[in-house]
Amino acid sequence: MEEYVKMEVYPRAFYSEEYSEIFLVNEDMALPIYISHVQAESIMNGLHGIRFQRPFTHDLFSDVINSLGASINRIVIDDLVDGVFMAKMYIEQYRGGEVEEIVIDARPSDCIALAVREGCDILVSRHVLQEAGRRRDEIDI
Repeated sequence: MEEYVKMEVYPRAFYSEEYSEIFLVNEDMALPIYISHVQAESIMNGLHGIRFQRPFTHDLFSDVINSLGASINRIVIDDLVDGVFMAKMYIEQYRGGEVEEIVIDARPSDCIALAVREGCDILVSRHVLQEAGRRRDEIDI
């Protein structure tokens, strides 16, 4: 059975001309994830509770899930294929008094943007963290 590590989003994104970088962190490790500027802004807005007059895409998606009587239980970054992270979103929906779990394949950046809005766990498989993670003290965060 795969082992997972709970991570949190570092409260700051880093920007270059071509891409943005966010970090998932725990006490010891950091997992750098390179994403677009738009995705980084959405993640940081969600993390810091910033909402706009009209909902942006991740706010809208979160609102739709919740209005259907469902919630995002957790997101899992579970693989690294040719340098690309793979992720899944685990949604719980209540139907007829029963809990149904729905698993959706999604981009890690979308999963993270939704997780910070929902306040759900962000889990990273130990093998992904061993392959792509770095010690926090190595990168000074």
